[in-house]
Amino acid sequence: MRKIVAFSLLFGFALAFGFPASILAAASAANEHEHEHGGAPGAGGEVTIKGELVDSLCYVGMAAKGAGHKQCAMDCAKAGIPISIVEEGTGKMYTVLPKQDKTGYPDSVISKMGEKVTLKGDFYENGGNKYVTVESVE
Repeated sequence: MRKIVAFSLLFGFALAFGFPASILAAASAANEHEHEHGGAPGAGGEVTIKGELVDSLCYVGMAAKGAGHKQCAMDCAKAGIPISIVEEGTGKMYTVLPKQDKTGYPDSVISKMGEKVTLKGDFYENGGNKYVTVESVE
């Protein structure tokens, strides 16, 4: 929020004193990726999900899971293929997201691929897709 206020003040000051549009465009581009995560649409609060961690490509395409697929799932996760958790009992699949942007999956998640775990994190739903961030995994 502070960055938005600061940018607005800078923009107003620049307009009032006639700064060139190129300076304004550069200031705008510098703040292009800045965003806040609070209050996101579809935020459902903290959840605990029990289920198996899978790599989404092999699970969706070949139903690959379990201990026999552990090494492949770990390799896929390290290569950037999204991790999902398949909820025990319901079979619902949630895409697992890192806790923060500009980061990857923590080793504590990758090392448990193909295992039944208890994952705690924040739930989000967008466009019919379900997501959960990683706070902890046991």
